[in-house]
Amino acid sequence: MRRVERLAQRHMQHEYLLTSQIRQSVSRFHFDVGYAILSAADVSDSEMEQVLTAVLILEQGLSIHDEVDTSPAEKQGLVVLAGDYDSSKYYFLLAQLSDSALMYALCDAVARVNEAKMTISVDGNRLSSQEYMRLMGIVQGQLLHALANHYLGETGFWTTHIESLVQAHIVQNELLARRAHHNFTVRQASEWLSDSMQRMGTMPATALVGPLYNFLVEYFQPIQRTVEDLSWAEGNR
Repeated sequence: MRRVERLAQRHMQHEYLLTSQIRQSVSRFHFDVGYAILSAADVSDSEMEQVLTAVLILEQGLSIHDEVDTSPAEKQGLVVLAGDYDSSKYYFLLAQLSDSALMYALCDAVARVNEAKMTISVDGNRLSSQEYMRLMGIVQGQLLHALANHYLGETGFWTTHIESLVQAHIVQNELLARRAHHNFTVRQASEWLSDSMQRMGTMPATALVGPLYNFLVEYFQPIQRTVEDLSWAEGNR
């Protein structure tokens, strides 16, 4: 993680952005799931490093655009510029791999992510909790699904693993966010996580091994405990 993060930061940093105090970071969650996907596909270390760096830069480019409205007025243009700069670096890195199919898959994923973000932005409070979770699943998971589709095939048990990981990630971010209102309740979060665990329990033994499953178990358990603690605090049990 540290090596890929350093590479990503080196590509994202620009003297003008640094001088203007536009700080960028990479998503540990997307690194971990991406690493598990590429490990499951037996991708070489050199290709894995290049792909993960590109995907993390792309994810950050998408994420930083969400900060425009909450940034000071004098910095909003620079935040947009930083996201566009990240995208250009993503194209540069993937072009070096000469993998047009992967680039197409990720570009298609970006379009889906932006469509989901626009729906969330426009419809806002009119969205049901289930629809909000579905759209956020696209926002947080579409790049990972594109990566897995490319390297692991369009179908497989990995689909459920990634969906469960992304759902747990959304639940954690949503419930720990410091705001007065959330887009779903602790009870709903608990039910979603329980459903994910039940679906995994019905899988054949061959699906319960490998990098993606191992990371899922490691990542899932502390979030389950957090939801249980919040549930007790709200008197839902």
